[in-house]
Amino acid sequence: MEKMIRSSKLPAFCSGEFADQLLSVMRNQWSDNSQPYPVDIVETRTEKGDVNGYEVIIALAGIPKENIEISVDNDILNISIKKTEREETNTRFYVKSGISRRSVNLRYSLHGVDIGKIVSSFADGMLTVKITLAEESMPRKITIG
Repeated sequence: MEKMIRSSKLPAFCSGEFADQLLSVMRNQWSDNSQPYPVDIVETRTEKGDVNGYEVIIALAGIPKENIEISVDNDILNISIKKTEREETNTRFYVKSGISRRSVNLRYSLHGVDIGKIVSSFADGMLTVKITLAEESMPRKITIG
């Protein structure tokens, strides 16, 4: 099973629930321990050490950009990866196939994030989705009146 290493400096409002939820969803989707694509979840922080967002990084070797769809609907981030076809011919046969070609739908709940600031990039077979916490979810000092 995957483990997230987290320092005790996490703000109480977050407690790493978002990352834990991402991991929980992924474990449930791949209960046979055979993740079709390797996934990293990275917690991003400000210079002060406050959590300000997350990055979901998925290794998608052999998957063209056109086969990836990212959408947000009702605070749910959906990442759909469509299966790619293998080209076998009379002169070309797969002896072993280790590159995943499965279709996958990943869904993550996005409570407390700024949906308008979700950005993604795809380079060298790596999909990165950056998720920023909403301003109202960020830690702040409250002055006593």
